[in-house]
Amino acid sequence: MSQEKEKVKNPDGYMPDDVAFSTRLKQRHQRGTIGKWFNFMSILIAILALIALFANVVNEAFGTVGIVNTIEPETLTDGRPLEELSNQELAVILADNVGGRLRVLIRDNISKVPNAEFTSATVAAVVGDENATYGDQLLSDLEPAQQAEVLANYASSSAIRNLVLVEVVEQQVIASYPLSDAIFNFETVSEKIVGADLAQYKETFGIEDDPTVEIIRFYSWLDAEFVTTPMSSTPALAGIRTALIGSIGLMLVVVIVALPVGVGAAIYLEEYATDSFVNRLIETNVRNLAGVPSIIYGMLGLAIFVRALAPFTSGLMFQYNFDVPTPERIVNNRLAPIFEDGIAFTNDELVNSTDLSDDAMREIVNTFLHYGTPTLTMTGSTDIRELTDSMANALNTSIDVNEVSLDDEHDIEIRGRYYAFTLTNDIPVSRETFDELMASLIRINGFSPNGRTLISAGLTLVLLILPIIIINSQEAIRAVPYAIREASYGLGATRWQTIQKQVLPAALPGIMTGTILAVSRAVGETAPLIVVGAATFLLSDPTSPFAQFTAMPIQIFQWTARPQGQFADIAAAAIIVLLVLMLTLNAVAILVRNRFSIKY
Repeated sequence: MSQEKEKVKNPDGYMPDDVAFSTRLKQRHQRGTIGKWFNFMSILIAILALIALFANVVNEAFGTVGIVNTIEPETLTDGRPLEELSNQELAVILADNVGGRLRVLIRDNISKVPNAEFTSATVAAVVGDENATYGDQLLSDLEPAQQAEVLANYASSSAIRNLVLVEVVEQQVIASYPLSDAIFNFETVSEKIVGADLAQYKETFGIEDDPTVEIIRFYSWLDAEFVTTPMSSTPALAGIRTALIGSIGLMLVVVIVALPVGVGAAIYLEEYATDSFVNRLIETNVRNLAGVPSIIYGMLGLAIFVRALAPFTSGLMFQYNFDVPTPERIVNNRLAPIFEDGIAFTNDELVNSTDLSDDAMREIVNTFLHYGTPTLTMTGSTDIRELTDSMANALNTSIDVNEVSLDDEHDIEIRGRYYAFTLTNDIPVSRETFDELMASLIRINGFSPNGRTLISAGLTLVLLILPIIIINSQEAIRAVPYAIREASYGLGATRWQTIQKQVLPAALPGIMTGTILAVSRAVGETAPLIVVGAATFLLSDPTSPFAQFTAMPIQIFQWTARPQGQFADIAAAAIIVLLVLMLTLNAVAILVRNRFSIKY
């Protein structure tokens, strides 16, 4: 081909000559190569960041520790390891060494009743088993050996063993070092543990003798007991079971509420909504809400679910936290401490050694039963005059109620809402007793439902991920070919039948994948849970949506804020558990997508 022919342009003037074409092609290839290397470097940087993250977490979750026992366990067990002892043997060790604290340990670890009722509750009520041994007796009436038997029957082996280590052996981790030191610098670390670290420990606790230090080179803060043990103030004995159960409970609430609401909204916007200004505004706002900071949703949840809907989220509406007082509780917990001579409630009869008659005492009990029963409207708003009138009728006396300032002085006054109460005639109880009775009634009448529960936090997270689920569901529904709808309409199906039988099954993989990924994001949220009132230290597992709760991100945050270095180690172990949970959710999303995906 001649040189002239190579330079001939297209007659229309749109095509470049061969030289220009080759130059431009080379430039495009160069830009493509640059883009390819940029993408490769981006992936490489992301992988390196993940490796650094995992390496840092693993480095903290494993390593070398130095352990000191105030009392050597072998001296308590005749040389046998604690792991080989039965629950009964461990409980006997506790009973022999902790004395009266055994009841406190039972209360904190296995009790099913509120702390305020623990001393007056029977063993059956404490352990939640009507057939329990010594079930009809009070725990305080049992011998230490019998209390130990109760603890052994209803506490797990790991829990009792940890109690022995904390309360009797008084095990302490005096120092911990990361995995990198255990691998590359173990000799230096060992010398420091038995040197400077031990000296610091002795100075802190005022110990003169040199205790035996056990050095474990490769110690794992993450094990089976860490996952199955509740929280503890001692890092070496703390676990994440309560927080893990709380996170799983939040996931269930989020999925149960967010999935149907989000999919329903997506169906409306894609299949029913017309191209109007209002619908376009709704869709635009939904997309904008997906980018709102999570703490804003926490404030919204605090205002709506924790406060405005407290009767619902506290469970009071369903009588879950509806703690109706009994005559026994009123007499034993409210009235008995007030009357100096004491009163009792036995076999449905009031027994007292005061100047009051049994009828008068029954009237007082009825007054407490009336005002002490929580209701949806009992938030301290009952008129003080009504309270005093009820107490006056119970005592068969009369009381003048005068609105006064807090600076006024009276012979006897119970202040609430700037009222003072003046006795107008003698009554068969002292003025101090009347003061205590009225103060107790006013305190009871100040009952307010507590909405800082698991369901409040779950609904707050629903608000957080709902826009994401709606958008993902819209995209999945939009990806279904319109020909499927037309075929369904052609066969006589209605719009809803088409959506139900054709569109939703075809869009299911995308909907489920988006939902699972949104839930995995909610699992790792911390700010909204802090705002709505998640507990930072909780020993009891949440047993219902209306229970107090904590979650794994909250627990990790709380541990990392503690000054002791060991808490950072168990926080790293908790991070591994949380990452495994989130990776499991992501893996499930991939499996669902591959299992139900449909190709057109």
